[in-house]
Amino acid sequence: MFKFTTACVQAATCVAVMATPTYADKIKLTAASSHPPILPWVEVITKHVVPEANARLAAMGSENEILWTEAYAGALFNALNALEGVEGGLADIAWVGTIFEPAKLPLQNVHFYAPFVVGDVHALTEIGNELHATLPIMNEQWDDNNQRFLGAMADGSYHLITREPINSIEDLQGLKLLAGGAVANWLDGTGATAVNAAFPEFYNSISTGIADGAVMTINGMLPFKIHEVAPYITLVDMGGPITGVLTINNDTWNSLPEDVQGVLTELGGEYSTMVADSVAAREETFLGIMESEGATISTFDAAERQKWADALPDLAGDWVALNEAKGLPAGEVLKAFLEGARSRGYEPLRAWGE
Repeated sequence: MFKFTTACVQAATCVAVMATPTYADKIKLTAASSHPPILPWVEVITKHVVPEANARLAAMGSENEILWTEAYAGALFNALNALEGVEGGLADIAWVGTIFEPAKLPLQNVHFYAPFVVGDVHALTEIGNELHATLPIMNEQWDDNNQRFLGAMADGSYHLITREPINSIEDLQGLKLLAGGAVANWLDGTGATAVNAAFPEFYNSISTGIADGAVMTINGMLPFKIHEVAPYITLVDMGGPITGVLTINNDTWNSLPEDVQGVLTELGGEYSTMVADSVAAREETFLGIMESEGATISTFDAAERQKWADALPDLAGDWVALNEAKGLPAGEVLKAFLEGARSRGYEPLRAWGE
């Protein structure tokens, strides 16, 4: 039996819509995200996944049609409860930020415990999908949260954006830096204090003095105008994460006809690639725009970058020990992540977990 949702949110704003007659071949689905469509991982949902699903069903002669409701920019849930929002059926298909779920999705956060490895968004996306394709436990963790994995989403490498210039690791002493979820681990041993927050909160937190800057990707800096309140961008290249996933509620998935399942599976793979393409294309452009608007951009010295990596505790080793004590094959996942990076030409700056 098809699942019909009752959300009446379009984009970021709740709007009243006229009731649509219910037919056996009309399937109501809600697509959602905690973040707005100005970010690639949400833009691809609304501009590709949503319209293309029906276009492909029509092209294959299917009698099924999806009646989409779209709810972005936190209209249904924020970044910290997106996993629960999809789990409970508040949304059917959504971007879930794994970055905010180190406890419930520990294995999906392996890269946060092995920084300074790989920052290329295409390589990260491939590795994220590869882990799910080869390690059953990755999909089991989604199943535990009543969801099905459709496609990995990666962002570019992490850098610093601050109110004052940063030239060395010593300059981080005493700073309060915004760092979403598990990114906070990357500040251990630097003398800086991590403040947990999501990109949409960064501007106000810095402008009001709650934080001195942020650890974030270039892709988030310009859309949220962070350079207006923190004009110093330091390209550190800490590595990038598989930040989130396009996922679908299990109950919804099980209710769908096979042809709809097939189309959504296909679109999940395309989602991954298209987000990576968009992220990569934006980075250089965004840096140029921010520089033209007054931002000062510098590259962190290689020796200081090595000092940063060396100053961190054994994040990977501690993470493996913690999760293997819970019966999870964390060592296997870490090994697969690092092998995925090395097979693509990326050598870790530090021998994580050894």
